[in-house]
Amino acid sequence: MGFLTDMDLGIQGRVALVTGGSAGLGEAVALALAAEGVKLAVAARRADRLEAVALHAKQLGAQDARAFTVDLNDEASIAALLSDVRAAYGGIDILIANSGGPKPGPYSSMSLHDWDEGYRGVLRSMLALVDGALPHMRESGWGRIVALTSSSVKQPLKTLVLSNAFRTALVAALKTLSIEVAKDGVTVNAIATGRILTDRLRKLYPDEASMERAAQTDVPIGRVASPQEFAPMVAFLCGEGARYVTGQTIAVDGGLIAGLF
Repeated sequence: MGFLTDMDLGIQGRVALVTGGSAGLGEAVALALAAEGVKLAVAARRADRLEAVALHAKQLGAQDARAFTVDLNDEASIAALLSDVRAAYGGIDILIANSGGPKPGPYSSMSLHDWDEGYRGVLRSMLALVDGALPHMRESGWGRIVALTSSSVKQPLKTLVLSNAFRTALVAALKTLSIEVAKDGVTVNAIATGRILTDRLRKLYPDEASMERAAQTDVPIGRVASPQEFAPMVAFLCGEGARYVTGQTIAVDGGLIAGLF
């Protein structure tokens, strides 16, 4: 399934940084933004895969696209990424804050070391990206921050305690931030991701057949979605048409979350 190409989000020439951009949700969002004509910085650990994504982004219409390696568990690596992107493009207008999922398991299976790792990879790293991107956004009077989180921020999952804790903390921090920066022209939102076909989701099931069977039971739409079905909502939140949308956590989950909010 391809991307919607008949939108004009009004972000041509904006600088977008997408982390976790070598595959899955991050790649799909990066390419959706590329089709809108942004200058794209795509970052992850896998340099070889990133170069392929950057090339594809240019083919889709990105004004420019460059690959940057980063280890989101390493504070120095995040600082170097932010410095390199600023050197290349002058500042970050759009931040897609996306990290890999933390170790799965219930509370009883986690050590304090696991909690430390989850904090660094899921919460602290994302806040470091926000801190690095925000000054330029506030100074220029325009910015978009979208964090890719999980349905666990709305409905905790019994086998994903670290995700439940740290992704929810991230959403709470960003909600608070959204109030502080609203008058600066900066919007801050999050996505509660449901059953989207990614390597992360595959690791939570024995095989794809069992994954699909679970979706048929749990998801009202009755199936797992593709990353390309997920990306347009994120791209929309980055555009001019979403300038009155901030402080929200929007579920893209096929109706999976049972709650009203």
